[in-house]
Amino acid sequence: MPSQAGLPRRTVLTALGAASLAGTFAAAAPARAAERSGVATDATAADLPAAAAHWTFDEGSGTAAADASGNGHAAALQGAAGWDTGKVGAHSLNLTAGGDAAASGPALDTSKAFSVAAWVNLSQLGGYQTAVSIDGKVVSAFYLGLRDDTGTFAFARLDSDATQGAAVAAAASAPTTGTWTHLVGVSDPSAGVTRLYVNGVLEGQADYTAGWAGTGDTAIGRALYGGGHVDQWHGLIDDVWMFPTALTSDQVATLAGVPVESTTPLLSVDVAHPAHAVSPILPGLMFEDINHSGEGGIYAELVQNRSMMASDTSPVHWSAVGGTTLALDTTTPLNDVLTRSLKVVLPTGTGPGNRAGVANDGFWGIPVRPRTTYTARLFAKASRRIGPLTVAIESADGATVYASAHVPHIGTAFPGRPFELTLRTGSGAPVTGDARLTVTTADPTASGETLWLQHVSLFPPTYNNRPNGLRIDLMEKLVALKPKFLRFPGGNFLEGNTIATRFNWKNTIGPVWERPGHMDDAWGYWSTDGLGLLEYLQWVEDMHAQPVLAVFAGYTLKGEHVTGDALKPYIQDALDEIEYVTGPVTSTWGAKRAADGHPKPFPLEFVEIGNEDWFDSSGSYDARFTAFHDAIKAKYPHLKLIATTTVTSRTPDLIDEHYYLAPSAAQAATHKYDNRDRASTKVFVGEWAAQEGRPTPDLNAALGDAAWLAGLIRNSDQVLMECYAPLFSHVKNNVWATNLIAYDNVTSYVSPSYWAQHMLTSKLGNTVLPATARALPAVATVATRAGNRLYLAVVNSGTEKATVPIELKGLPKGVRKNATATVLTGPSRTTTNTLASPDTLAPRTSTVTGAAARFTSTVPALSVTVLELTLA
Repeated sequence: MPSQAGLPRRTVLTALGAASLAGTFAAAAPARAAERSGVATDATAADLPAAAAHWTFDEGSGTAAADASGNGHAAALQGAAGWDTGKVGAHSLNLTAGGDAAASGPALDTSKAFSVAAWVNLSQLGGYQTAVSIDGKVVSAFYLGLRDDTGTFAFARLDSDATQGAAVAAAASAPTTGTWTHLVGVSDPSAGVTRLYVNGVLEGQADYTAGWAGTGDTAIGRALYGGGHVDQWHGLIDDVWMFPTALTSDQVATLAGVPVESTTPLLSVDVAHPAHAVSPILPGLMFEDINHSGEGGIYAELVQNRSMMASDTSPVHWSAVGGTTLALDTTTPLNDVLTRSLKVVLPTGTGPGNRAGVANDGFWGIPVRPRTTYTARLFAKASRRIGPLTVAIESADGATVYASAHVPHIGTAFPGRPFELTLRTGSGAPVTGDARLTVTTADPTASGETLWLQHVSLFPPTYNNRPNGLRIDLMEKLVALKPKFLRFPGGNFLEGNTIATRFNWKNTIGPVWERPGHMDDAWGYWSTDGLGLLEYLQWVEDMHAQPVLAVFAGYTLKGEHVTGDALKPYIQDALDEIEYVTGPVTSTWGAKRAADGHPKPFPLEFVEIGNEDWFDSSGSYDARFTAFHDAIKAKYPHLKLIATTTVTSRTPDLIDEHYYLAPSAAQAATHKYDNRDRASTKVFVGEWAAQEGRPTPDLNAALGDAAWLAGLIRNSDQVLMECYAPLFSHVKNNVWATNLIAYDNVTSYVSPSYWAQHMLTSKLGNTVLPATARALPAVATVATRAGNRLYLAVVNSGTEKATVPIELKGLPKGVRKNATATVLTGPSRTTTNTLASPDTLAPRTSTVTGAAARFTSTVPALSVTVLELTLA
């Protein structure tokens, strides 16, 4: 969807360089600026232009509403449309029971500049409700009304006469029922924008340059989408105007009947009356093995297909060294779950100077660093006793050995435990990702013999030095976010395409060479399940966070679902899993956890039942959730259970909602939860992201993410938990385009969205303060306080800098003049970070002066800014 740009000079925040935040705040001036939206500022001179159509709805009876403009666009009342008391004049159009009013043909040309205005009064909230529109062939040429995705009034236009991305100019205030509100939508092609005014105040603005003409009827109280009549208005509508020009700000104020002075920009923070506490568990992480996030990602194993189970037909990622012949051998299993081994037939002539064996190419190469210690493990046997075996990290062409170690000899049976070796690179080793692991022999007695290999593993140093652990650089980036929780194991990875390929947690515990692994068919590669339940729990422990455990709930991505008595084994699996996590060592599964090396139970507060079960067209989730809910609550009444879609038979503790949006939609949706029923079920926004940039977000997406996150923080009495998704992508396997962090096998980098989230969640108080941004349509904001620290986050999605008047109401003693400003900004919306240039965008912090109860801040364009103020 188009992003917001080209805003009027007096009402926008837009792009500057990294050091562009004013070093000194200015005292706020009470007089309004001399220029506003590029038009004359004298409200008395702001005469309205001639209207294309005007419906007063003052007839009060009958089935027709006259066009008071004299242009002959009489509107016929249809369906249950009727009359009621008016806002302007005696009567209004009543659509509480349904119906609409429609004039034949378009009242104006929507390919050119135009404005549309109406007084509206909602009888109910929620859903898409359109007050005024003009039909195209497939969709409306514009929509003025209420949007469900933003939860606010909005003026929206689609790219063309088809169901394509929308430019949404959304309100900065929450709608209410039973209240008259004045809406004006302006389509201004010369400025390349659409604007929304609410009660005379500019509240929303979005880029829009692809104007097109609606050729159908003019509709009041409904819209057209997908070729059908939709978006029924519920409530009253009065005094609808259409103008064949873009109204100015002052003209809009005149039309709304409000003083122009009351529509000037202002960011107001009420320090004296806090709204509510910030949820103490709000920011977290969501992980699933997608884009090689686990295998080849945070799970530090360097060998790909170490268990020889990734293919039924060939030993993928393994190649011959020295003329060997390779094959998968199902007659020589390691155990009951690793049911085939790599059979290596050594050539005649194997001996000194003619080594033979195998090589593994890793995940797009084996990474090498100087002075680094690696741990190799493998099971090996041969047709006769041979030795030694050399395990080496070497260049891709085999010409240079970076590190090696030896198994003195191997016998004719697999050992009970793997051979373990330590390999250390020297100080002269390069930093490269283009190496390989080899297992070879130069023993002349091995000439013509057969070697079998299984579970050939190589680990670099891991975070906290955990065996079978996690990649250090990626963990450090996550720890820096200070997440309160980790939601795992996904996601689609939890469900699998089929029940057989779900995340079966009981197959992911115990020694890694006793885990069968499974096909990650949701994302197209093999999972060894080396990153299993215990490793997830230790990951959480290392971040000083808490787990959000997602349990398989009887539904798969291809629609398989289990109900009734057939569901009981899966419910028992969930109960057993919870016992593994939390049970004492005297319990069955607690004892198993202790045997796996972690006697101490893990804390657990949240369990999620399934994943994205709104896709289950069978409607079985309500019954499935009920069955899991009752069984878990009976044994673990203290646990909080999360539903993944609406249920009626039981009341979940939270409901998981997911949002993947275009950047402009994310920016517009910052007020999504402002008007939510505070008595309804609390929300876990378990996946969300603005979708732009590959493999990581660009600056435009980061602005959308920051605006969205500001709204989640502002409403954290309702949204108790949130986590961005997906978390990771290997640059060589970017299946899902936009991800928070990316890497190759050597290095990694964070995205602008990472930094935006880091800023908003690290500079965060414990109490939300009411904050309103008036006539600042490109701005999303949230204010929080902790003691004498006030954090004011301002997200500017516009392309020009803005001077923002700020007032701090209710200060007991004032505010210190020196403040800290942390700013993330860049030269264009598409600016981003990459492996080659990882620090192109990063926040910069500076000291600014001039803070006061009323002051003015110059905010950079295309920026996320957090002001840290100290109360006196």
